[in-house]
Amino acid sequence: MGGEMELKQAVYTSLLTQIQFGLYKYGESLPGMEEICRQTHISVDTVKAAYHRLRQEGYISLSQRSGAKVAVRYSPEERNRLIQDFFAQRKTALIDLSRSIWPLFGWAGWLSLKHTPPDVIGQLAHMDIQSPNAMYQYLEQKFDALGNGLLSRLIRQIYLFFQGPFYSVKENEEELQRGMYWLEEVTSKSRSGEWDALASVLKTAQDELAQSVAQFYEKRITGAQTKEETVFGWSVYKKSSQLRYSLAIEILTGISRGVYPEGSYLPPAEKLSREKGVSVSTIRRTVSLLNSIGAVKSSRTLGARVLSPLQSTRNCDFTHPDIQVRLLEVAESLQIYALSSRAVSKITLDSVDKGSLLQWKQRLSGLQNSRRYEMTTYYSLELIARFAPYRTIRVIYSELLKLLFWGNPLRGLRGDTEKMNQYFEPAFRTMVRALEEQDFASFSAVLEELLLYELRIMEEQLRQLGIMESDSILIPGESEVWECGR
Repeated sequence: MGGEMELKQAVYTSLLTQIQFGLYKYGESLPGMEEICRQTHISVDTVKAAYHRLRQEGYISLSQRSGAKVAVRYSPEERNRLIQDFFAQRKTALIDLSRSIWPLFGWAGWLSLKHTPPDVIGQLAHMDIQSPNAMYQYLEQKFDALGNGLLSRLIRQIYLFFQGPFYSVKENEEELQRGMYWLEEVTSKSRSGEWDALASVLKTAQDELAQSVAQFYEKRITGAQTKEETVFGWSVYKKSSQLRYSLAIEILTGISRGVYPEGSYLPPAEKLSREKGVSVSTIRRTVSLLNSIGAVKSSRTLGARVLSPLQSTRNCDFTHPDIQVRLLEVAESLQIYALSSRAVSKITLDSVDKGSLLQWKQRLSGLQNSRRYEMTTYYSLELIARFAPYRTIRVIYSELLKLLFWGNPLRGLRGDTEKMNQYFEPAFRTMVRALEEQDFASFSAVLEELLLYELRIMEEQLRQLGIMESDSILIPGESEVWECGR
């Protein structure tokens, strides 16, 4: 499902659960569309579509004078059945998600709060978290200092799928009250600059939430799953039918491995169509995409020729608005990776069996033959996306990988491969040795270091290209490499 469709469905489901679970009862008014847009930064069209669908299905009435009002009555028994059915079909997904949040966002949340201005911390201190929507505003503000729009979209999707429905159940009102307690602790530690203590507060709060979800299922959700299991989904692209992006990254990976050597030509569209199992038109759109970022150069008579990194840089139109947006998203994805990679890599390696670990070693060792050591980070992220113990992490890491290929034309700005190897080869050898010795903490620390290096280089390159929006993306300093809870 594409990002736009996922968001429309998520907004509709969030509002529907608030009605069905009794947060808004018969005759009561729902928040206005403008208020939902303001709180969640979701487009008017998306929110309007959710409201009109609720009206068409008979859940609300809509009028210019009275706004949206609940139009259905539910008995306590009906509400209980709706809650049972909703959460039963999401059990695996919600437990998995609750356990994934800390390794994915623990350091990011801590770092953002550390850089949040005092006046904003003061606003957080006076925030009244008494409703699911107020909880979202806190979550949004918590990560705001990172300057990452892609992360904001991801946090919103998680809220709509997880926290929104969970906090809409009356029995979980106590969890919202606990949220007020933890908010007071967070703002207190932030104001006083007790950063180690803040890390402990954030970790304990998230651990409590994960335990509460598990207990909720143990004590409250007694029904069996009656429908197909609902899974968490998220797309880095806002529109559906983006198969060409996945194919483009697959071909770029083939280029990096020497499957399509520099100076050679990609197979004809008809042959690639058969190999990839897609239509010829999809292949042509994919090749057009590769042309736009300078990875290949097409001619009518010879086909698409694979370009070197330097040629790719020369052939990419960095002034094109779409290219600039995508390059900014590469930097945002690198920030998410950098701020989660150590924790996520460690729990992944700790969880894999001997066979999977052997695949991991073999995958990385292949770089030694090609001497493409700059691909160490990409291959490591790809392996995490395959082997991570939580599906939520696999989904998010896999989606973020789809953005990285947009950074391909910037490779030529770094110099030739041998120059890049001077930095990456020592790190690569340290990581391979760490895998051999099963020193997963060291492996994960080096991966984090490489990603932070990639992020710094990326931001510098974007600034040179005049993409000044990258200045808002927060990069941690050396003194901010936080060990607590990771």
